[in-house]
Amino acid sequence: MQMVLENLRDDAGLLGERRVFNVPKWRDADTRIVDAREWRAYPALYDADTLLTLRGGHLSEADREIALAGGVANLNASIAWQRMADPADAAALLRSAQDADMPRIRLLLSAMPDCDNTGFVDWFAAFARVPPPSVLAACKLYGRDATFNSNLEAVWRANWLPMVYTDDPERVVERAVAMGKPVVIRHATHPDAISRLRAIAGTAATDDALIVLACAPHYLLPMTASLRGTFNVRPPLLDDARCIALQGCFDDIDLIATDHVAEGATRGPGLQSQHRFLPALLSLAKRMNVPTERVLRKASRRPAALFGPDVNDWAVALVARVPVQPSMAEGNAFPGINPRHDPYVDIAFEDRVVAMVRGLTLWPTRHLLPAI
Repeated sequence: MQMVLENLRDDAGLLGERRVFNVPKWRDADTRIVDAREWRAYPALYDADTLLTLRGGHLSEADREIALAGGVANLNASIAWQRMADPADAAALLRSAQDADMPRIRLLLSAMPDCDNTGFVDWFAAFARVPPPSVLAACKLYGRDATFNSNLEAVWRANWLPMVYTDDPERVVERAVAMGKPVVIRHATHPDAISRLRAIAGTAATDDALIVLACAPHYLLPMTASLRGTFNVRPPLLDDARCIALQGCFDDIDLIATDHVAEGATRGPGLQSQHRFLPALLSLAKRMNVPTERVLRKASRRPAALFGPDVNDWAVALVARVPVQPSMAEGNAFPGINPRHDPYVDIAFEDRVVAMVRGLTLWPTRHLLPAI
């Protein structure tokens, strides 16, 4: 099927002159003309930190729809390094990543703290010499893991990028600065700590900074107080005052990613929020009264520059704004999302991603399908 978009608002010219698109996997051969006057074009997002199941090496249809609804065109899928050490599992994962188009998937090694990582250093030394193209030259490490220090040194020796979650980020940044090595500090959620880390790094949040501070939207957006304590997540969610304080040092945060944990991906803590990634960021920009580009670039151009895809080969998210009604939050249930793990379960965002575009192909999201 072909879809023709009329009256679309594209202030940044993201689509150029393109208004006629092919819709994949659609049996109808007709051309549909859509009045898109209520739609807006935004840069599609790159979710740099997710944990998916990838059972059999494949992205499930539910996880694909979750990504599209969140405006995500590219994502990093964390996988335990032990899966890449298994030839059959690794082959399936690599095929899936290579074949994925919307969203595009890149595999991110992880030495997970609930796994036995004693063999990581030796395995990684051999693997990192010639990694497959679909595997990022980056690895997630956890400070509470007994092998953390040796694993961090191994990642740096290979000139890979460590993505670290630790209770002592200052020590890690001090080591990185002393060695002239890069590091991503995940879950930078405390303004005082962020200020100290910036002081140690001696650099601002720029596209070429070696010290990268990352945060998730659910630490920046206040949520219902009665729900806050019901979520199992590390670090714990912030109260409203601390959310607002964190917004105050927004410019010192380099990267925004969901840290989305798909249903069944782990028995440990984690939230499921990728299906509302772009709506949440648009809401954050409005709440902070700043240009949307200032917020969205931390989840689009910045991760693209950090992890290597061509920042000019980008996709577009088409967003419809709908009047918010008090009852809208009741319909927030989304296939593949457990409401007990959704930090926005009772929030009705006024923006909804209706379609994703790359090139001349348009993928409708679950929000658009009933209309076509």
